[in-house]
Amino acid sequence: MEKKLTDVHTHLEQLGDEERERVLTRARNAGLTWIVTSGMDLETSSRAVHLAQDHKDVLAMVGVHPWNAASGVKSDLREGIESIARGETVSGIGETGLDFIDNVFSGVTYHDNEDLKHNQEEAFRWQFSLAKNLRLPLLVHSRGANKRLISILREEGGHVRKTAVHNFEGTMKEAHQLADMGIYLSFGTAVTYPDAGRVLQVAKNIPLDCILTETDSPYMPMYRSQSEKNEPANVMYVVRILAQARSMDPDELADALYRNCLSLFSL
Repeated sequence: MEKKLTDVHTHLEQLGDEERERVLTRARNAGLTWIVTSGMDLETSSRAVHLAQDHKDVLAMVGVHPWNAASGVKSDLREGIESIARGETVSGIGETGLDFIDNVFSGVTYHDNEDLKHNQEEAFRWQFSLAKNLRLPLLVHSRGANKRLISILREEGGHVRKTAVHNFEGTMKEAHQLADMGIYLSFGTAVTYPDAGRVLQVAKNIPLDCILTETDSPYMPMYRSQSEKNEPANVMYVVRILAQARSMDPDELADALYRNCLSLFSL
């Protein structure tokens, strides 16, 4: 069977040109058919769009990450995202969402600051509406915020079936609540770690047509490769581990995940 691997969440725009070309070559050699790269602010969103214009197997999403939204989204940033989101090369809105824990790079904590959480929620609702108005998929970041995320999605309604939660790490109950709304749950290289048992139980028990795979490259490195940058080629290991958890042939699972990706992005 021809490999049909998909990585629905990366940050390829974070790589230098030469390094990115090497990463893309390895991804294609590994059987990647679609790679989605997501912006985190206006600059990275613009770079994501340019990558999609230059590479036919790269899809671009544009958005404001909750870490960048926590201090508030100024009008020029909002207008800039809305402007480029209307371009033909844009395939979705993201990375947006809620992070009620912390920014792992800056050390800023959110769990103890209601204003920062409120700003994130306001930005998320705006981007949800933008995706709905433009009929584009939405890719969601959610850390320590699944309960609030589910509440907001139920309030907003309508467009949620074009939504994916990346690097899902919630409970079984939360997973089924999201899956019952038709929302996709994406699993990444976190499943390669020894403590991934709970996440794998979720991936085993939710409907197959709700599952996607990702790497969050160049972040979220593989187990025993923590000193190395992650890359899309590693999604093959995610598929193998998920296939084992679901007692499936890896190629059959990859084919199902490929169809899910096509459905989410209307490819």
